[in-house]
Amino acid sequence: MEEESVTLRLPRDLLSGAQRVATARDVSVGHLVRQLLKREVDRQMVGGGGEDADVRLLAALQALLAQDMAQARDWSDLAERLRVHGYELRPSGGGVVLFKSSCGTRVCKGSEIGFSYGTLVKRFGGQMPQRPKIMAPLGTMPAGRIDPRRYAVVSTHISEARNWPDLINRLAMSGMELRLLGAELGIYVSTTGRHLCNTSTVGESYLQLVKRFGADLPTPPAAQCSGRGNNEILRRG
Repeated sequence: MEEESVTLRLPRDLLSGAQRVATARDVSVGHLVRQLLKREVDRQMVGGGGEDADVRLLAALQALLAQDMAQARDWSDLAERLRVHGYELRPSGGGVVLFKSSCGTRVCKGSEIGFSYGTLVKRFGGQMPQRPKIMAPLGTMPAGRIDPRRYAVVSTHISEARNWPDLINRLAMSGMELRLLGAELGIYVSTTGRHLCNTSTVGESYLQLVKRFGADLPTPPAAQCSGRGNNEILRRG
């Protein structure tokens, strides 16, 4: 197949996130972009541009949200748990739909990730309020501080990760990333670059993770191309 070169200009945060997802999948960013573009073109041309959510996206959302959705005690608790991940549920027709909180983008139906409206109504003993009551927001925590809910999410990711790519991917899906800080390993918000905490405060230190995974934190693709090491690339805020 004949190929042509295309130059893309991407926001730095988007490129950083793409590099981490590509690293977790052991592919290049170019390969990742080609696969996503091909899938969308095929969907639009063959499927008529319907609203069916991508199968891989649904699988990732199930992995990310299943535990919180299963453990939620009521509509308010569920709304607060989803808010931490950047999502919210809204009633739509005879069901509920998952949206991104930041931009209001429709993601999928609740039933598509295993939680139908009828099941949730039965569990919570009532229909979803039009404006579900959400717990008072914790506000923006100062640098180096992490709110209790996110602490629990990160701690779970660290304890359950099988290797570096798995941990990087888990954090990326929750909007976070890893950066080396000398002998420490910091956790940052991907979109803003705000330092939340070091891994040592929510589970294991960098050295403990190196010992557990049997390798140092992998160098991002950009660092490999330029010949720079982890400390220089990942330390930058």
